[in-house]
Amino acid sequence: MAFIAKPSGGYTITSTQGTNNIIEAYNYLSQFGFTPAAVAGMMGNASAESGLNPWRWQSDSVSLSDRNKGYGLFQYTPAYQYIHNCSGLPNYAPNLSTSGTTPGADPNDGMCQLYVFYHDSLGKWDPDCWRDPTWNPLQYPDLYAIRNNILFYYGSGTSLSLDQFKLIPDPYDAAFAFMGCFEKPQVPNYYTRRELALQVYNILLPYIGRDTLLLELKILDTQHKRKFNNM
Repeated sequence: MAFIAKPSGGYTITSTQGTNNIIEAYNYLSQFGFTPAAVAGMMGNASAESGLNPWRWQSDSVSLSDRNKGYGLFQYTPAYQYIHNCSGLPNYAPNLSTSGTTPGADPNDGMCQLYVFYHDSLGKWDPDCWRDPTWNPLQYPDLYAIRNNILFYYGSGTSLSLDQFKLIPDPYDAAFAFMGCFEKPQVPNYYTRRELALQVYNILLPYIGRDTLLLELKILDTQHKRKFNNM
């Protein structure tokens, strides 16, 4: 298998292309110890960002000078950082057009994007898991409480490392952690992203052949402990 890409637009999670790209991401990240839930959190966010299309340019227009323009599965912003700084990395092959395929472009550029993420090649991971001051805790008290809970239970209490993130067993928590530590959208639409993460998770479970009941029990145990600690 390989990643699937197109010059513009995205794919739905349940489409053949979207499901293919989800499984490709899991196959790559699982070898580094990422749980299915962590991958679901990532790819649920990717669905919201790019429609799971590794060649996706923000607003379906190309710019190598606009600092607010994103590119790729996770919408690396500014796009020119990825385009200019990641050449030479494994599978690097971005598409620089939204109307056709440019010379050297390959859908497996998605694999390079995962490499850049896992190695934090562009220094995008923020262990604080919050976009301060854009996300005002007074404006988003429920999200701030979720963030504090995640840092307490999965992280050090004040931060969440990438190695800690990849072990999260709950797709909802993974969706928030990836949004807060990596994506940092202007508007934190967590409740949309967590439902997308659950869709991804439900695709991954039958693929990997895990015992669904056991995984669900682990999630419930995590949630129970978290609630207990907050009493």
